[in-house]
Amino acid sequence: MYESLRREISYIQGLLEGDSSHQHHVEYKGLNRLLDIIDQLIEANEQIARRLTELEEYVEAIDEDLNDVELLTYGEEDDEGMVEVVCPECGEEVLLDEEDLEDDSVELLCPKCHTLLEVEDVNEEEVDDLITATE
Repeated sequence: MYESLRREISYIQGLLEGDSSHQHHVEYKGLNRLLDIIDQLIEANEQIARRLTELEEYVEAIDEDLNDVELLTYGEEDDEGMVEVVCPECGEEVLLDEEDLEDDSVELLCPKCHTLLEVEDVNEEEVDDLITATE
């Protein structure tokens, strides 16, 4: 993406430089300066995109480490009142709190792919059966 923008800027600069009769006009100088500014904006945007990618990878690593710490601290036995749901998009197993299932105002998202999890309507007995099965 950035390379194609740079090619377009270079093309326009070439057009301006090719017409030497207008190089002393104010419009020429203004357009040339605008092209320089656009080129600087492209560079800044590219640096931001690279940094964002680095930060996303870093946050993902921290999230995985935090998950490991939670498992060590709380263990896997503290799943009382939790229901396990598999994300239809990425297959991630997600533990949901029983109270969140009952609350219609809470949107349940997959922590891995951020897909909205749609949990089928289950009655109290089915929730109790699911909770008992996970214990």
